[in-house]
Amino acid sequence: MAVSAALAGLAWGYLRHRGDHRAIWYGLLQAAEWFVASGGATIAFQSMRESMDRAGQPEVDDFEVERITRTRQIVSERTGTEG
Repeated sequence: MAVSAALAGLAWGYLRHRGDHRAIWYGLLQAAEWFVASGGATIAFQSMRESMDRAGQPEVDDFEVERITRTRQIVSERTGTEG
């Protein structure tokens, strides 16, 4: 899906600026924006990290590495009166 979004962004960016001499650069920029927006960067970085992990160390099945990518904080306000 991310690759198809990038291809569509390339076409859209190029066609939108086809009169400009930098049309291909606008198309590439639009393709990159749509690729990142559709989650392609996450997939690309995850596959790069997995390939680096496989190349650097032998595979160990005893534990799984967990990475935190998002954090969320929930704040609740207390007024001092309950009821």
